[in-house]
Amino acid sequence: MSTRLLMLALAAFTTTLAAQNAGLRIVVIEGEDAVNIIQQKTAVRPVVEVRDRNNLPVPGVLVTFSIEGGKAATFGGASTLTVATNAAGQAAVSGLTPSVAGAFQIQVSAAVQGQVVTATIAQTNVLTAAQAAAASASAAGGSSTASGAGGGAGGGASGASGAAGGGGLSATTIGIVGAAVGGGALVATQVVKKEDTGPSSFSGPFTGQIVSTIVGVATCVVTRTVTATMQVTLDSQSATAVSGKGEFSGTDAVISQTCAGPTSTGSFRQAFTLTGSPSSLSFRESRTTTGPADFDATQTVTSTTNVSFQGSLSNGVIAGTLVYDERSETTGGRGGIVRESATGRFPITLR
Repeated sequence: MSTRLLMLALAAFTTTLAAQNAGLRIVVIEGEDAVNIIQQKTAVRPVVEVRDRNNLPVPGVLVTFSIEGGKAATFGGASTLTVATNAAGQAAVSGLTPSVAGAFQIQVSAAVQGQVVTATIAQTNVLTAAQAAAASASAAGGSSTASGAGGGAGGGASGASGAAGGGGLSATTIGIVGAAVGGGALVATQVVKKEDTGPSSFSGPFTGQIVSTIVGVATCVVTRTVTATMQVTLDSQSATAVSGKGEFSGTDAVISQTCAGPTSTGSFRQAFTLTGSPSSLSFRESRTTTGPADFDATQTVTSTTNVSFQGSLSNGVIAGTLVYDERSETTGGRGGIVRESATGRFPITLR
């Protein structure tokens, strides 16, 4: 094509686009009322269509998608994504990743020839696919009821709309539930407001060191290496509350010390109850024991051990830090009172 013809074509396209721009609007094609599964990192991609006043698609329009607040989900790590409409006037989001459980909105805007139009897409993030399985039966029942309300065969869509008006499932939602029944990872927004009572399990190894300082007649520093595995089962999950139980177990071995003493390998074990919310999971276990010293039965050791964890659940991963703190006092020996303090911090990642 010659330069002159190219310029004429561009001018014609600009004129056509300006004419189409009058009465511009955004129509949501996919993604409204969708539910995304954090643990599976699956999300329903938003798709919109830009149309002119004659209800015809408008290609070549830049459409911007923005996550409200920027925390519930991202577009491949970004909170904003701009996409040009294709020949069919549609713009689709790619790389939508849910991260925080709960309802959120995606703001959509398009600007052409000085006119700005907007739309809002409402979605909900849930933690596990177990919610989809739990909701599938209810979804199927809701779809059947909606179809009946529509007046028999061919009335499913209208019946669904009627059900939505009365607090039931919308036609869009019923389509989403259909995907869940077929084995997908989607459920209706109205259904997943209930807590998920199905358990979810996480596990992972961790390692690190505990440093003990012993103060008596002399001062001694003992370094121990811990190698263990933590397992967690979440019994109850919702957008605001999580509860479960777990344990960690492994070995605790002395690898160095600045004074004479036995080197040994013992167990490193604790059961716990985990509570909190997806963004703040925690436990704290404390125990105090009193008994004879291992190395001298005439001495008495009183020991208090605190084990705590602080972390979060995001994208199907529990991540946080385990903190070990022990304080002990030994009495009855000829050397007087001996005090020991031991601390350790262990990064934890459970999948």
